[in-house]
Amino acid sequence: MKKLISVLLSASLILGLASCGNAKNTKRTRDRDEEDPTTAAAYKVEKGDETILTTGTVPATFSPDFTFSTTDRDGNTYDERIFSSGMLTMVNFWEPWCGPCVNEMPDIEKLYENYKDMGLQVVGVYSETSMENDVTQILKDSKIQYLILNYTSEFDQFQTGYVPTTIFVNRNGQVLTLPDGEQSVIGSQSYDEWATTVEYLLK
Repeated sequence: MKKLISVLLSASLILGLASCGNAKNTKRTRDRDEEDPTTAAAYKVEKGDETILTTGTVPATFSPDFTFSTTDRDGNTYDERIFSSGMLTMVNFWEPWCGPCVNEMPDIEKLYENYKDMGLQVVGVYSETSMENDVTQILKDSKIQYLILNYTSEFDQFQTGYVPTTIFVNRNGQVLTLPDGEQSVIGSQSYDEWATTVEYLLK
């Protein structure tokens, strides 16, 4: 019994060191859109009232597991069609107050640079709009070139109570199952750990 308790405590400590509890934002701060996200995305496409930024051709098999509409820090609009722009999209949910999130960003940038020609794209998503100056400095210090988007309520389904949390989506918009059988990675990882996962999913 003592051994079991020791193992459970060790596992909790490791997760705590690699991630930040989301108690500060149990419900993320950017819950702006309460309407049906599918309807909202369809309305914007049909009405043509704004430019949705995406590249490439949406495949005939495109049938996303979830839809969203959000903006980057410059106000440009993006939706789920960005997934069709690459073979694999890594979506990393992070916050500027989370040490493990910030510490792994240079490795994620390196991952993006090394695998983008193989079809990897990376999207970072954060909600803490009260810390924009900190976000600017973090992105500058880490020399981030991958896409950074604002959190909206459509992403709530991926909340785990911890950041960073990361999911991977294929070009058809489907959330992929990872080697461990889970659909998300909770906590930060090293470059080598991320590279192993990316190579597995790109096969």
